[in-house]
Amino acid sequence: MKKVQASTPDEMPSDVSKLKGWAKAKQILDVGRVRLPTRRITINLDSDVVAIFKAEALKGGLPYQVAINQALREYLHAKEGQSRQQAAKTVLAALEDPAVRKKIQTLASPRHRLKAR
Repeated sequence: MKKVQASTPDEMPSDVSKLKGWAKAKQILDVGRVRLPTRRITINLDSDVVAIFKAEALKGGLPYQVAINQALREYLHAKEGQSRQQAAKTVLAALEDPAVRKKIQTLASPRHRLKAR
């Protein structure tokens, strides 16, 4: 294996992937600073909604397209959180079901553990 040397001790070699111990290194990205790829689309929005976003942009806010994208992203994150809450409620409700409780007790019993082995 060819050794890669830095020109000065403080300088990082140009290709660290060949150095011992660096094979499994992963690059960590700051998601907040990474610009995700965008896609140009045509969408029909109510005129008043577009006017509100454009007015905010003129007041010094984000460009209106970016603000609309951000509003859509916030909506999706909120919806995802609600889905998780609903799933948790469903699981907790199932645990209140007497038939489910009986099955859990059966699975947790010492006799059942012996049969499984």
